Amino acid sequence: MEIRLENLCKAFDGKPVIRDISLCIRDHSLTTLLGPSGCGKTTLLRMLAGLETPDGGEIQLGDRCVYSSRRKLLVPPEKRDMGFVFQDFALWPHMTVFENVAFGLRARGKTEHLQQEVERALSIVQLENLGDRYPGALSGGQQQRVAFARAIVLRPECILFDEPLSALDALLRIQMRQELRRLVTQLGITAVFVTHDQEEAMCISDAIAVLQGGRVEQMGTPQELYDHPATLFTAQFIGKGNWLDAHTLFRPEKARRKPTENARSFGTTVRGCTFLGPVWQLQLGWQDQEWTCWSPAPMPTGDQLTLFVPEQDILHL
Repeated sequence: MEIRLENLCKAFDGKPVIRDISLCIRDHSLTTLLGPSGCGKTTLLRMLAGLETPDGGEIQLGDRCVYSSRRKLLVPPEKRDMGFVFQDFALWPHMTVFENVAFGLRARGKTEHLQQEVERALSIVQLENLGDRYPGALSGGQQQRVAFARAIVLRPECILFDEPLSALDALLRIQMRQELRRLVTQLGITAVFVTHDQEEAMCISDAIAVLQGGRVEQMGTPQELYDHPATLFTAQFIGKGNWLDAHTLFRPEKARRKPTENARSFGTTVRGCTFLGPVWQLQLGWQDQEWTCWSPAPMPTGDQLTLFVPEQDILHL
């Protein structure tokens, strides 16, 4: 399902939250809406689902228009063929795993092959042996898988994820984002994922839309956003940057310890050193800026270090 948004806008109590957003989400892709708290990403997701009504614009799901202010058209959530995975899992504690997954099928009267459909969904998320348990007896990761199963049991063309991993601990969060990526690829569906965690977005996404102040700052692949940020906000929000001035930076991994052809040199002072496992992270002082670079070995605070950065690796915004 390809999703097209045209000139979408939304305000609450007269305050604009979504400002004239137009974008295209490709069929069979996992696209992330990324940005800080209050940027409008969850509101945008809820408008896609039909849980919030826009003030203007259009939403096209495949060849169907589900909202149009011009045509006075509004298709309700249950007719949009979308699954939704919430931040807090939203499982019924008094229902078994099987009944939680079956709930949507029963609500829509799709009970003819209910047993097979629920077992299929549980199998996809690798919970086929836990159907008779209750949510309180499951780990956080297992509860999240039940939420995934409940979303896919209706065989939607698109699944919407509203920060579904934020309630998990750090290690489980990494495991589950890999699982989520596998799930979306296996099912061959379109997915829209909301997060404020740029590392999470970079790891799982085919495309990322960076939002700020209710507008799309930039949309592209993770590599495009990292290597070729179009705005200052995108450059600051995606990855680490060592700034030469307010509009010029280079990424830490582009710095070299030895001179290279057509490279600029920078004399820095070591201000700190942190062990990260594979490498040491150096905090460096250059003029009034604080920089970061990676080192195979620690360096004492106060040492002088000259960095060399090829001109082609310096980004100008």
